[in-house]
Amino acid sequence: MGIKVLGISGSPKKEKSSSEFLLTKALDAAKAFAGVDTELLRLADYELLPCTGCDNCVRQKPCPEDAKDDIPKILDKMEESDAIIFASPSYFATVPGILKNLIDRSRTRKMLDHRLRDKIVGIIVAAGLRHGGQEPTAGAIINYALAQGMIVTGGIGNPVTEAWAGMTGLQSEGFTWRGTPKDEIAIRNSQLVGERVTSLAMKFHKD
Repeated sequence: MGIKVLGISGSPKKEKSSSEFLLTKALDAAKAFAGVDTELLRLADYELLPCTGCDNCVRQKPCPEDAKDDIPKILDKMEESDAIIFASPSYFATVPGILKNLIDRSRTRKMLDHRLRDKIVGIIVAAGLRHGGQEPTAGAIINYALAQGMIVTGGIGNPVTEAWAGMTGLQSEGFTWRGTPKDEIAIRNSQLVGERVTSLAMKFHKD
């Protein structure tokens, strides 16, 4: 049985997303493993309504919003995967609204005996500024993953020059701006994320 690595692009942009660019690098690294299938899921391509706080999911009843948008399709893909890489921009030091909608609406799967548990999770974050809230944004994703019973991990590389997550800022020296394709460190760290979640998924989910 093959391993499925799902990359979720949490940017509201349908193109020119820095976080999604890094996500493609992570998925390419995952795809290099034999027997691994990858998929990039762009939330901006789906209709995603916010949670209304009705608490039907607490009573294990269908969410009334499920019949109105695409959340069941997304959650099914998450449930079918072995590893998930979340890629998000930093919007005021947290995830953007479209990704928060997914987080809130996925409560239905938690209430059904943690059906997203044991997914191996990696994280990628992009911000405009050098210190643009990358780590708090990553922290929001970590807290979400832990609440769902997922297993959060990070890339393992050079302990001095490489980091556990793929993170970038577009601000360069002298208040100039650079494109993410020029951030070789962020690209390498994203590749390490892809490698790490895949290798762990292969160990954890092997038959």
